[in-house]
Amino acid sequence: MKKIIITSLGLALTISTVSAGWHESFDTDAYPNGFGPFTSDITWTWWGWGQCTVDSGSMKLKGGEDIFGLNSSWIQNDQEITPDSATMYLKVKFTTTGTPSNFDQLHVCVAIDPSWVLNRNVYTVASSPTGLIGEFYFVTEFADGAQHPDVSYDSWFWEKIVVDGQSISIYPFADGDTPADTAFWTFTTNNVAIGAGLASLYIVALTDDDSSTVHIDEIWYNETPTGLGISDDTPIISGYELGPNYPNPFNPITHFRFNIPETGDAKLTVFNTLGKPVAILVDGTISEGGHTVSWNAENIPTGVYFYRLESNYFTQTRKLLLIK
Repeated sequence: MKKIIITSLGLALTISTVSAGWHESFDTDAYPNGFGPFTSDITWTWWGWGQCTVDSGSMKLKGGEDIFGLNSSWIQNDQEITPDSATMYLKVKFTTTGTPSNFDQLHVCVAIDPSWVLNRNVYTVASSPTGLIGEFYFVTEFADGAQHPDVSYDSWFWEKIVVDGQSISIYPFADGDTPADTAFWTFTTNNVAIGAGLASLYIVALTDDDSSTVHIDEIWYNETPTGLGISDDTPIISGYELGPNYPNPFNPITHFRFNIPETGDAKLTVFNTLGKPVAILVDGTISEGGHTVSWNAENIPTGVYFYRLESNYFTQTRKLLLIK
């Protein structure tokens, strides 16, 4: 992922506060024209680089040359931020008319040292439309993560981010779906002490060229979104489908997505290479729509496995790889 280098930056901001749980729908248009506060549903601060507009129900961020030598656009929120215990939901989409690039990125800062302008001690949840979801640490310019099938250009997806002390859990999921019970990626913010995190939410968009845009449709902070399972751009399910598991290869947890166009009996089974069932994940009446099921293979040996969906006259089988 592109390096983020923080040298020094001083900000003196006065922002009105709201209740501990809040929701930003970006339904109120805003066109900030420089560094300082702007208000959509609630008040934010734009740092003045690149472009930041709110219209047609979403905030649009384009990177521009900043003092760090990057193409970035930063926004900040100080409204009842709980840095050591928080649950966030962000609805996001990447677009470009240029060449797809891993350097189109969104960073949500989840642990910020109060002296970060000097020591660069900041962790982010990082995402890229090439599918990468994971972590980034400014000090070492370290990035790690995994590919997620629901993260791509031109499609809305959600990031559920849970901060629990120094543990960060990420649950990406497609718009129109719901988050899995098990986190897709977890990491620890070892160098920002519990109780010492800065009570600010920084969101950073990086774009590789002028045609790339990061769209944010909604942000829920310590509140649960309404309407999950209703998609803005996912077509009505018209057929059976068994999607690729993710992550793959995996250890020890992976997730399966499948579509059922009408309520009926369905069975999802994992087999070994000898055709012997090792796990039955679904077996019963399933409602129409898209579904996600997780499998913990902690007690299953390394190897190649197959999973099969059976429903009415439909059967589809895919391969997965468990590596320990």
